[in-house]
Amino acid sequence: MVDPIETLVVTFFDIPVLAARSPDGRIFLAIRDLCTSVGLSRESQMRRLRTDPDLSIGLQTFRIETAGGPQPQEFLLLEHVPLWISGVTRRKATPDIQDRLRFLKLFIIGHVHDAIAQAAGLPAGSSRNIEDLRDLERYDTAIQGIAARTEALEESQGKARTAWREHEGRIRRLEEQIRSMLRLSPTQRGTIYEQVHAWGRARADREGIPFGAAIAKCWGTLKARFTVAKYEDIPAAQYEECLRFIRQSYAEETGESLGGDQLQLPGIEP
Repeated sequence: MVDPIETLVVTFFDIPVLAARSPDGRIFLAIRDLCTSVGLSRESQMRRLRTDPDLSIGLQTFRIETAGGPQPQEFLLLEHVPLWISGVTRRKATPDIQDRLRFLKLFIIGHVHDAIAQAAGLPAGSSRNIEDLRDLERYDTAIQGIAARTEALEESQGKARTAWREHEGRIRRLEEQIRSMLRLSPTQRGTIYEQVHAWGRARADREGIPFGAAIAKCWGTLKARFTVAKYEDIPAAQYEECLRFIRQSYAEETGESLGGDQLQLPGIEP
């Protein structure tokens, strides 16, 4: 699952359809919306798409922002939409949609034939325009040539996508390394300091030991948890995790949540 770099709602067969652009620049359309636009069951079409060896390579799951938060959603590569449409059943669609699907299928058939005829140096349009049956050998040669070029293009694009994924992986690893090297800010260090002191006071009260001994035990537990010699050596990337650990430890010892009253340091008026 990937995050799209941009999304936009477009109209397809009179129905709004969500379009998304992947990090490598390709455009995909939301399958749920596509099925709605032509009156098809999304579940049955997803089964068909996943089992089709050609259409399945055009599937992509994006993480889409919704009112309920990020949600995974299936999309189909724009270039594969005509192929998908050419195989759908029209009987459940409205009459207008049925006519559009029929004309689109006929257009796809004619366009594919014209492309092959052009590659073969033959007249486009009706086969009546081909005067000599021996010219059909050129038609076959053109089909094989188109298939070979398409295979080479797909291989090239596959290598490009692999290189892009590797590049993204290197960037993510570099970002993680940079985050791991960032130090806690003064504000973050102050927040940790206050929360550990609240934890130490709670431990001193529960165990009946001096505050100094209790706070030392809390600092020792925290530094051992994050394998650092000094608490300020905790990476900034682990700041939120550090706060969760302190609050969880406090809750386990007191049965209460660590709130504002507990964070007030002794001798300091709010």
